[in-house]
Amino acid sequence: MKKSVYLSGLLVVCLSLFSNLAKAQVPVVSADPVTDTVCTTDTAYFRVATSAGATPMTFMWEFSTDAGTSWDTVFNGTSYFWATNDTLGVIANPTLHGVMYRSIVFNSAGSDTSLAAALHVDMPSAGIISGPSSVCDGGNVTLTSSMPGGVWSNVLTVIDTISALGVVTGRSFGVDTIHYVLTNTCGTFLSSTLMRVDTVVTAAPVTGPTHVCVGNMITMANANVIGTGLWSVGVSGHSTINASGVVTGVASGLDTVTYNFSNACVSSLISSMVITVETLPAAGTITGASALCAGTWTHLTSSVSGGVWISGTTSVAVVSSAGNVTGVMHGSSLISYYQANSCGASFATHAVTVDIPASTITGNDSVGIDSTLALFNASPGGTWTSADTTIAKFVSSNVIKGRDTGVTTVTYAVTNTCGSSMSTITMNVGPLPQGGTVTGPDSVCTGTSILLTASVPGGVWTNKHDTLASVNDTGLVTGIEFGRDSVYYTVTTAFGSTKVLKRIFVNQPPVITVSGPAAIALGGSYTVYGTPSGGTWTTNNMAMTALIGHGFFVVMDTGTSTFTYTARNTCGTSTKPFTVHLAGATAGVNGLVAAVSKLNVYPNPTRGPLTVNITATATEQVKVAVTNVAGVVVKEFNVTTNTPTDVVIDQPAGIYLLTAITADGNRHTTRISVAN
Repeated sequence: MKKSVYLSGLLVVCLSLFSNLAKAQVPVVSADPVTDTVCTTDTAYFRVATSAGATPMTFMWEFSTDAGTSWDTVFNGTSYFWATNDTLGVIANPTLHGVMYRSIVFNSAGSDTSLAAALHVDMPSAGIISGPSSVCDGGNVTLTSSMPGGVWSNVLTVIDTISALGVVTGRSFGVDTIHYVLTNTCGTFLSSTLMRVDTVVTAAPVTGPTHVCVGNMITMANANVIGTGLWSVGVSGHSTINASGVVTGVASGLDTVTYNFSNACVSSLISSMVITVETLPAAGTITGASALCAGTWTHLTSSVSGGVWISGTTSVAVVSSAGNVTGVMHGSSLISYYQANSCGASFATHAVTVDIPASTITGNDSVGIDSTLALFNASPGGTWTSADTTIAKFVSSNVIKGRDTGVTTVTYAVTNTCGSSMSTITMNVGPLPQGGTVTGPDSVCTGTSILLTASVPGGVWTNKHDTLASVNDTGLVTGIEFGRDSVYYTVTTAFGSTKVLKRIFVNQPPVITVSGPAAIALGGSYTVYGTPSGGTWTTNNMAMTALIGHGFFVVMDTGTSTFTYTARNTCGTSTKPFTVHLAGATAGVNGLVAAVSKLNVYPNPTRGPLTVNITATATEQVKVAVTNVAGVVVKEFNVTTNTPTDVVIDQPAGIYLLTAITADGNRHTTRISVAN
């Protein structure tokens, strides 16, 4: 052992070092270590003291895990420190609980060993409660805890009681909470568990569905649930069941579901119920004829029995419970064989076609030369022929075309399950009727009427767009809405119809829209626009807005002016106004600031020089600009206020605007006229 080697070597060294000390005293332990109790992760201290002995002294601590039978040396490490001092430090953990410690004290004269002390390690827990979770009413069960020394208690004494030793006595049916409280060096801790008090019960029946499909699930139940219930099924392999009573179908057949119940008062109560496991039935396959004649029957057979026969279209064919199909009329019907159980339904199908002999030919018995006509027969799959192809000839399967005036026999022949049969009609061929000509006006105004005339009597008047115009049986056309319509005159005889077209324009008084500038300024030139084009503009204030033509105008003064656009057509005259406004000195950004001064220009009109005189309260330089009606500046010059100035406007004859602008931005404009 480690401690023996360690002690032996140490004693040899000591004896050799102190052999010459004849009077050395052997150490005597005067105080032994004391048993200590601490919480896990806390530190326990074991101390030893000596009352005699020569120095220096050496301390060696030992530990025992078998109640002192064997000892081993303590070394400093994870759980120990000060292993060679008079005090040993031990960091407690649950594995050290119950370990004993002692110290050997020695010097050159000898050694002494202390008595042993134990370490008790407490846990920060009340431990784990063990024992039954249920007790019968009037019965007893015992609970224990992994940590001894605690106190037992319960919440509902009317349900049960518990003794200081953990013995639980059932009193009445219900569930109670059992507490175990333990106080140690780590603190006070609580563990709890539920205790169920049972009563004597009788077996209850298994309830739930009696059928389940293979691959599907059903849930079974039993009234006895306060206790332990075990579900099981028979060993037939027809179904499985889980702990919750959910049955899964595996294979067709019968199975038994069993519920075995027990509690603290009864050991086994068995209930059972027989269930049927089913699969989706197979519809099998149908064999038999696929075609029959109307009024006859054929027999169909299924590869499985027990199903029901159904006809999808009973107006075409009906089927009996034995699978006999009777044809009613031409067409197709889907015959089904139906199988069903609690898992669902399946179908097998078989299509049958019901044929009929050649029936009466339908369609017109007359056709025009170079015209075509479609003929029909209720029995499909036959062949159309014409006896005289120079009179009429089939150009497709059932479309015949007239070729020359005369009469021919048309035959329809068919071969099917009803046999071979045919049907005939006499076909007359003649020329198409003459439609003649339609005369009358090409246009009409909305709300008015025109009369159209046809050169051939007996025809019918129609038109294409009823929302644009209407036409009666005399050819009277009435306009409803602007647009272009087509009027037809159709002449019909036994040999076909001929249609004559007359296009009519439905007109209305002009629908006018006008637009113009959103803002104007004095001296500016602008244009107002009107649609449809070709109309005329007028103004009610020529002094403010000089209208030069085609909507072009020049602003001559402040105020309001209304332009009116007039347009005319054969249906009437329409007008629409457009108003412009030029404010005075307090106007917004498009107005002009009125000048404080007064502008005089004379003579006006002028054929030569003219005089410009601006009167004002102060004398200052003023800039003068002359613009033409297009807004182009043609002359600029400066004048002094209160001083008449002569200028020559060397421009072609016409109307001009003369604008004076002061230094502070005030301006005044007047119109001048230059004559030849």
